[in-house]
Amino acid sequence: MKVEEFKKLAEKYTHKKVNSQERLAMDIFFSKMQEANKNVLVPISSEKREKLFYNIQQNLTIKRKRTPLKKYLAMAAAGFTTLLMLGFFTGMFSNNYTTIIAEKGEKKEIKMDDGSVIFLNGNSSITYENNFTEERTVKLQGEAFFKVARDTAHPFTIKSKDLETRVLGTSFNIKSYKDQVPMVSVNTGKVEVTPLKNPEYKVILTKDQQASFKENRKPKISKGDSRDFNAWTRKMIILKNISLEHTAKIIENWYDVNIQFADDSLKQLKITGKFNDEKLSNVLKSLALIKNLKIDSTNKKQIIIRKNPI
Repeated sequence: MKVEEFKKLAEKYTHKKVNSQERLAMDIFFSKMQEANKNVLVPISSEKREKLFYNIQQNLTIKRKRTPLKKYLAMAAAGFTTLLMLGFFTGMFSNNYTTIIAEKGEKKEIKMDDGSVIFLNGNSSITYENNFTEERTVKLQGEAFFKVARDTAHPFTIKSKDLETRVLGTSFNIKSYKDQVPMVSVNTGKVEVTPLKNPEYKVILTKDQQASFKENRKPKISKGDSRDFNAWTRKMIILKNISLEHTAKIIENWYDVNIQFADDSLKQLKITGKFNDEKLSNVLKSLALIKNLKIDSTNKKQIIIRKNPI
């Protein structure tokens, strides 16, 4: 495998766009990196490493029946050997960037060199240059809450989906998952948000203001308690008249599960409620009770929501 091919495959893996075969090759690569005690800029805990190795073994058992194992080992070994020779592997595939990922079911706190703190929600990632104090720019996928250290000489910029958010020193939440309408909520200070496709719709937000950005439309600005929008940093889920479909996305990222609807009409049901560090089973029981639903689990990761026939 050529270096450029491996870089593209690794980028797909980082953004979860790989198929099952490509994922297996990258899993093998990461396991080899760990065995060699090389620094991977996506930290892997001992618990994650054990889970990774288990998944590799399971996949190898299944794939061996379908495709020659040599293909996957060759892909991983080629990338591993080539990158060791060149001495480069980082989150953005150059020595100038770092990428940190919070998988589904995870939350991470990142302390930046400038004194800023970033709380990363599940199924999210940030990427930034290693000379961060000179160029305070972060690329975000997913959701994060920022506590930005004030530095008037170096504005703090977040690029997320189709938005660019600039601040000097403040705290705010950005939700920018690929399948959801982007939203920015401000806790303290002032935030400038520019839709990249429609820069004329740039807005300035202050404390307890929120803005949602639907494509090619003026942003919708509202006012509400900003603490509700970053309640996830305090292990709380706060739902205020939001759709069951949106609620399902929150639960998927929070508990690392997959939720399906037996009837699409259920997706538009509105949910209001508060869950304080609750177990998944308790959250599902509450939703079933509130909306008279039947919620089944085919296994620990697969959940199906149905109408209650009773």
